[in-house]
Amino acid sequence: MVVFGIALDLGVGFLLAIALAQYAKIKAEKGWNFLAISAALFLFSAAFVEGYFSAGQLLESVSVLKTVAEVLGWVSALIGAAFVVYEVLLEKTF
Repeated sequence: MVVFGIALDLGVGFLLAIALAQYAKIKAEKGWNFLAISAALFLFSAAFVEGYFSAGQLLESVSVLKTVAEVLGWVSALIGAAFVVYEVLLEKTF
């Protein structure tokens, strides 16, 4: 049974990836910042558990907020991943 959905797993996974990359001293500041924003958005999205919001109108607005946070999280994750790849490749070539 999934209580929080996959958003909680993604948020914690992105935060763990950032921590391990900082420990390995991989320099890609813009990319890590975007991934941190993405992790925060996924954790924000996971906070909206539908079981706690039982009123009809409130449930619809919470569902929209959850969807918007997840979409923004995915967009931020894609931008962050692109920045990390670019900055790591740029660091390796020069």
